[in-house]
Amino acid sequence: MLIRYTPGATGFFAGLRRAVRAVLYLPTAWRMAQNPCYPWLNAGAVRFLESHLTKRMTGFEWGGGRSTAFVARRVLTLVSVEHQPKWRRRTAALLASQALANVSCRFVPAGDAPGRPEARPDIWQRLSHVHGQPQYAAYTDAILEYPQDCFDFVLIDGRARVECAYNALSRVRPGGFLLLDNSEWEKYAPIFTAAAAAGWTRRDYENGVWRTSIFCRPETPAASAGPVTPIDPAAPAGSVAPVGPTGPAASAGPAAPAGPVVPSPLSPQ
Repeated sequence: MLIRYTPGATGFFAGLRRAVRAVLYLPTAWRMAQNPCYPWLNAGAVRFLESHLTKRMTGFEWGGGRSTAFVARRVLTLVSVEHQPKWRRRTAALLASQALANVSCRFVPAGDAPGRPEARPDIWQRLSHVHGQPQYAAYTDAILEYPQDCFDFVLIDGRARVECAYNALSRVRPGGFLLLDNSEWEKYAPIFTAAAAAGWTRRDYENGVWRTSIFCRPETPAASAGPVTPIDPAAPAGSVAPVGPTGPAASAGPAAPAGPVVPSPLSPQ
């Protein structure tokens, strides 16, 4: 069960809710205090990454920070996209302190650049989706500079997560996975629906404060799913759940390198 955060709430029960959330968060806070590279994710999701990431993998993430260093230690190369100058500096400093040089850091702040609408996957047209945060168009479309099915995994922990996910689904290779943090928020429900249509499976990890979901792409193409019923992400967490009608269901301006930048075997198109 999640003890949800209610912005602006006051009174006894709101204070009690905050106190309970603080207690539930203590294990994560302790792990982060012990290890500067421990990611700000649910412990179950961290264990998943520890057991699945290998030195042969290439990945992509939106939202730099602790997860960047944690992942970079375990994979061949990583592309990290950040929109906030503060986190850009923090991530670069952390990578330098850990002598990690296999990360291509990209800084893509909010702005007026249109991104790459012509390169967006078909799902945008099928769902008649309009970018909900157009100031982050270039940010969300950064992954479209790379070929389809070229990443082993994608981590989404930044802005405009629905648009990031729509683009990422076409860039994760068969057998790969997509990680979505804070997946309990209803505004991310379209991601669950899109994953359902593609036949991806799902793992949920939660600690009473927030949820991290991991969507796994099947090794072989799924059969045509047909119409998909919208899915509610605020559903009980399980080990591995099918993502389907019966299951639970952030930029513009030119990108500039930040921190260690190394040649990657993934060349943008």
